[in-house]
Amino acid sequence: MASPLARQRQAQIAQEQKTKTVVMQATPNSLHLLLTELDTDLKVLKNFNRTDEKVEHKREVLVPKYRQAIEDYLAGEDLFDNPLFTQMVIWLFDIEELQTAIKWCDIAIERGLDTPERFKRDFATFCSDEVLAWSEKMASKGQSIEPYFSVVFEKVRDEWSIHEKPTAKWFKFAGLNLLRDESGQVKASSVGDIETLNQAKKHLEEAHNQYSNIGVKTMIDKIEQRISALDTGKNL
Repeated sequence: MASPLARQRQAQIAQEQKTKTVVMQATPNSLHLLLTELDTDLKVLKNFNRTDEKVEHKREVLVPKYRQAIEDYLAGEDLFDNPLFTQMVIWLFDIEELQTAIKWCDIAIERGLDTPERFKRDFATFCSDEVLAWSEKMASKGQSIEPYFSVVFEKVRDEWSIHEKPTAKWFKFAGLNLLRDESGQVKASSVGDIETLNQAKKHLEEAHNQYSNIGVKTMIDKIEQRISALDTGKNL
């Protein structure tokens, strides 16, 4: 819990930022002005010690501040490199505005744009990592991960070329997620449908094919035992 002084300081910074409304369009000629604003805002972000305060500041101040400029940029025909746009994609994932984040990330990939300089991952890897982490968090609570999980899983499986290990993580999660009970716990014994079990096994086998140390052999064995028990009428 932030102290009263910290909350007061956060409110003051937020109010100062709200007075700096960005009304210019993101054109090649105005981009340097926007990037000057962005540089100032990134310095302000560093003044927040807590991650939750940074996320709130992005959600309440920074994303609304620059959204119109980015929408104007995307609506235009000029395909110039726009660091403000790539930064906004990162912020959208940070605040878990996933629908727009995934859509804009796809645009960044289509346009061949790089992630901000401090990032070592490309947009496909970054997006897949972020959505998988979110999916794991939601699934563990027994909450829905759709439609975002399926949208990105399809891209990881069929469109994007990311490294073997993160690809394996997606297939592993896809398999384990089919085995979750109502509370979010992964149990092969909780599944009574052989088709679902076979699909989970297929995903886990692909995870192993992608990266052999991903750690799915034990669960594959449990799935096979569960299928055998259902076939013979036993209840394991």
